[in-house]
Amino acid sequence: MSANPKVEELHSYEVFEQIKRFLIKKEQKSMGTRKSYETDIKIFFKLIKNKELQFLTKEDVNLTLDDFEDFINYYQQNKIYSNKTINRKVSAVKGLLKYLKVKKLVEDDLSYFSEVTSLPEKRNSYGIPTVDEVLKWAELALLETHKPKEKRLLILFSLDTCIRKSAALRLKWSDIVLQDGYVKVSGIDKRNKEFRHEISESFYNELLTIKHDSEHVFEGITVDMIDGMMERLKLKTNIDPNRNIVFHSIRKAGGTFRYKASGGDIIAVQRALGHSDPKITEIYLDETTSNAMGAVSSINNIDKELFKKVPHEILLKVIDELSQTEKYLLNKKINDLIK
Repeated sequence: MSANPKVEELHSYEVFEQIKRFLIKKEQKSMGTRKSYETDIKIFFKLIKNKELQFLTKEDVNLTLDDFEDFINYYQQNKIYSNKTINRKVSAVKGLLKYLKVKKLVEDDLSYFSEVTSLPEKRNSYGIPTVDEVLKWAELALLETHKPKEKRLLILFSLDTCIRKSAALRLKWSDIVLQDGYVKVSGIDKRNKEFRHEISESFYNELLTIKHDSEHVFEGITVDMIDGMMERLKLKTNIDPNRNIVFHSIRKAGGTFRYKASGGDIIAVQRALGHSDPKITEIYLDETTSNAMGAVSSINNIDKELFKKVPHEILLKVIDELSQTEKYLLNKKINDLIK
C-alpha cells in the first residue's frame, strides 16, 4: 500500500473511474450484461480484497494466480455457486484486468491467466414442451393479472421466432418492418449477434393490438415477470418438475417444430436459433424428432398401406387425435399438393 494517503486516494479514484468505463462498454450490449459484470466483479473483490469497487487501488487490481485460485476454491468448497457461475465471475474479472492493463493500471504480466483453470460445467438440460403445451400456456396467460395480452403474444412470438426472452424484451417496433407479403423482424441477440426472422402479416397485426405509445414491443414486461408467469403456467397445466421446463424451453419447442416442418433440415433450424455450431442445435431438438427404431424395423412392423384400408371415419379420428404440429404438417402437405 502507498504510504501517502493522498496518492492512494488518487489511485483509488482513478481505478474506480476506469472500472465504470469498463462497465459502460458492457452496457452497450445490454443493461443486463452490465449489471451481471458489475455484480460478478463486486463479489470477487469483496472476497479477495474485502473492498467495495470504489475503494480499490492499483495494488488491489494487480492480482495473482493465488487470488483466482483462492476465489475458485472458496466458492467451490462452500457450494454457494454452480461451477458455471464461478467460471462466469472469474471470466468477468479477467476481462476487467485486461481492460485495466491497456489503461496502464495493471502492471503485472497476465500470462498466468492460462493457468486459471475453468471448472467443469454441466450443460443445461432444459426440457422441451410440445407445441400444444405452449399454445395452451399462451391462452392461460390471458388470465394473468398484469399485461395478459402482452404475455400471451410474447409466448407466441418466442415460439414463432425462436428468439431468447432477453432479445424479445429489447425488441423495438422499429425492428419490425412490413415488406412485400411478409414481415421482417431483426435485432441483436446473445453475444451481440444479429438475428433476422420473418413472421406472417396476420401475426404482426395481432402484435399491433398491444402497440400504444411505447418504443418496445413488450413494454412493461421484465425477466422476473416472465419467470414468475412460467411457474404459474406450469402449475396450471400440471407440468412434471422433473422435465425442467422454463421459458427458454419455448425456444426449443419452436426449433423442434421448424425441424419437423422443414423435413429435418438441421441447417434451417441452426439459422433460426442463431447457433454457430450445428451440434448445439441438435441438443435443442426434441428426442421424439427421431424414431426409436430404424427405417427397416419400422417398415417391417407397420403395414405401409394401412391408411388406405381403414374406414374413412377411423382415419378422421386418427387425424383428430394428432398434435397441432402433426395436423399442421399434414395440412401443409395437402395444401402443397393442391397447388
